[in-house]
Amino acid sequence: MERLHLPKTQRTSGPPMTPTTVSDELGRVAAVFFDSGGTLARPLGGDWWPKPRFAELIGDAGLPIPDDEHTRAALEAGSGHLARHQEMATFDDEVDVYIGFYRIVLRALYDYAPDSLVRALAEASVFELDQQPYEDTLPVLQALADSGIRLGIVSNAGPSLELRYRDMGLRRFFDPFVISAMVASEKPATRIYEIALERAALEPGDVVFVDDVAENVRAAAGLGMRAYLIDREGLADVSELPVLPDLRELAVIIGGARIAPTTVDDHGG
Repeated sequence: MERLHLPKTQRTSGPPMTPTTVSDELGRVAAVFFDSGGTLARPLGGDWWPKPRFAELIGDAGLPIPDDEHTRAALEAGSGHLARHQEMATFDDEVDVYIGFYRIVLRALYDYAPDSLVRALAEASVFELDQQPYEDTLPVLQALADSGIRLGIVSNAGPSLELRYRDMGLRRFFDPFVISAMVASEKPATRIYEIALERAALEPGDVVFVDDVAENVRAAAGLGMRAYLIDREGLADVSELPVLPDLRELAVIIGGARIAPTTVDDHGG
């Protein structure tokens, strides 16, 4: 895979360096926080729902495979259950939520929900890979990390998102890694952004935020982050938000800057 290269800070003699920042038209930037789905990763098979092995597991159970229309209607029937169970601390908690979800889905499809199939679908949703990074994700993350830019995740997701990032080989890039289900707050609520900032010990103005949902970008901008909407499909209809066509454009914006260490004054400011 092609690798991007950003200018690296030149180390000179002196005291230990604090986290690096970037200086350009964005101002001083110490970190980039990313959304996940639609920003860094896309679903295997082209759609987030149903999950990749949905039809396979149903067929293995001896049930007829539903058509797309009935599948969508059944998934919609279960969506309220997911909406009511947003707080999950562990993978087991997430499996339990999906058990309730798939019980509703299967009853909507067949008026029948065998426990073994419900559990198989739930465990596949939590523990099996269902997404892949975009082609530009790894080279841009690597270039930013090599330049000393701190990277974080702020995502509306369950605990298993961390497994997905381990499976994709990307987890090592991110600290903080903030998942809505584990902090009882979802974008665009202010609190989830504040948690990410607190964990990174950064101010909003230190951070660039990238998301594919305009409402989430506006919320981050309202806190003082330099927020960008990523529009990979070229479908966004917004005039007040800066738009990135892909992550390479972000690398260009940051990569053209001079990277310098953050300084701390004699009074500890």
